[in-house]
Amino acid sequence: MGKATLGRKVPTMGLPVAVVGAKVQGKVNFCTVAWVTMVEDDPPRMAVVMGKRRRTKDGIRENRTFSINLPGVEQVAATDYCGLRSGYETDKGEVFDVFFGKTLTAPMARECPVNIELTLDDIIELEGTDIVIGEVEEVYVDEGRMTSGQPDIDKLQLLMYLSPGGPYFVKGRTVAEAFQVGKGFRPR
Repeated sequence: MGKATLGRKVPTMGLPVAVVGAKVQGKVNFCTVAWVTMVEDDPPRMAVVMGKRRRTKDGIRENRTFSINLPGVEQVAATDYCGLRSGYETDKGEVFDVFFGKTLTAPMARECPVNIELTLDDIIELEGTDIVIGEVEEVYVDEGRMTSGQPDIDKLQLLMYLSPGGPYFVKGRTVAEAFQVGKGFRPR
């Protein structure tokens, strides 16, 4: 089978959706991003990629804390709204029922099934975006979305984004268990 070339165009891929929260000049703000990932295990660190001019990023710099909220299907409209509206022009503090954890300055969205509270490690400035890296301080998961004390991906129904351009979707069928399926594999 041959391969088609796409040039320097990024292929379609599924990405987790996150709503990043920060307090800016005493007010809560949220920003929707689709570029979020783990960057280190011990201590646990995560990164989000944000555009240059983001009100939420101003708050991250100000307080040196932020949250990564992983929305479920029920939060799709609110999540999209937070990505469509600029925090410089719209007060997004009323979009979610906000709670605070250990840091006292990283607002989290109670409606989201998973909330991750972080302290800022670094902001790496690139030409068109910035990479915000934080150390995980605490993770909060809705109790009803856990099985045997662990988050259950089928119960979480976390929102995903098909990049570039959408749509939003949720996890489909499980194909195989990671770190297991390859144990019996033999190269040609």
